[in-house]
Amino acid sequence: NGYELGQGYNVGSFNFAGYSNVTAEFPVGGQNSLAVEDLSLFVTGHLSRWINPFAEAELTHVALARGGGRNHDNTGSSLVFERIYNDAYLSDSLTARLGKMLAPVGAWNLNHAAPLVMSVTRPAVTYKNFAAYIGGASLLFSDPKAVYPDVQLYWQPDWEESEKARDVSFEQHKMTEGVHVVFPLMQLDQIGISFQRTTDIQNVSQSLIGVDFRYSVKRLTLQGEATYSRLAPGGVVLTRDREAGGYVAADYVVAPGWSAYTWYETFLSRSAPSAAQDALVGVSYRPIDPMVLKLEYLQNFGGDPVNPSGVFASWSVLF
Repeated sequence: NGYELGQGYNVGSFNFAGYSNVTAEFPVGGQNSLAVEDLSLFVTGHLSRWINPFAEAELTHVALARGGGRNHDNTGSSLVFERIYNDAYLSDSLTARLGKMLAPVGAWNLNHAAPLVMSVTRPAVTYKNFAAYIGGASLLFSDPKAVYPDVQLYWQPDWEESEKARDVSFEQHKMTEGVHVVFPLMQLDQIGISFQRTTDIQNVSQSLIGVDFRYSVKRLTLQGEATYSRLAPGGVVLTRDREAGGYVAADYVVAPGWSAYTWYETFLSRSAPSAAQDALVGVSYRPIDPMVLKLEYLQNFGGDPVNPSGVFASWSVLF
């Protein structure tokens, strides 16, 4: 069989796949840019019941052109290993995972590859207020008969590996532990519950609870996430001892290949004087399943913005 876009390329027991994401950003008061935001390579191996490695290497934020305005991001391009772990299949329903992985807080963080998500701009609550990566061990339960909920337990015994993608490089964490429970509904619909406890580099400890959902009715898909955290300062002066946020989104299939989407978010950071409030509207076109083009506008309505107001666009492809 020949290569098929979006399915990767098989070489023996290994599959090589990935995705690319080219973005154009026109933020109000910021610097216009055209960039290869993500160029990711996935390598998946199935060697035995005990040896099943997975690695994701990502080249991120490669600027192709810059325009007027202030540049608030001086990090430049970087190459990181977003994930590198091994899965051992203990049974048909139980998997032990060891290595660097994505933390299962909500659904967006687990499935944040650009061709798979709704919008170019990521809601702050999906990456800004928790440990998004885990360097340690995890136990995953998935019922083959889909009778019982999926469960993922995870534990990071020490500092996380510091090198990570630019957009989630917020705080370094240590001694992280948590659980994500997913109750499946019909087909891809689900309700998830998250708990995470961690301590950051400033010795601020955090206990987070969260909920996420996805529900579809014919052409309409609704989704959202919300989290609430209690903070213990550990000697650091904080504006408040809590942090909370949430977003709700809707995606409607207008015609074959065409969708209109929108989301609204409120996000109260531990250090911000008031909650940020953002609304976004956009349209996407998918000429073929592995490829999608998006165009959207985001508007801040109050608080200390996390994502800037402006126009954003992207072209992303699964390999």
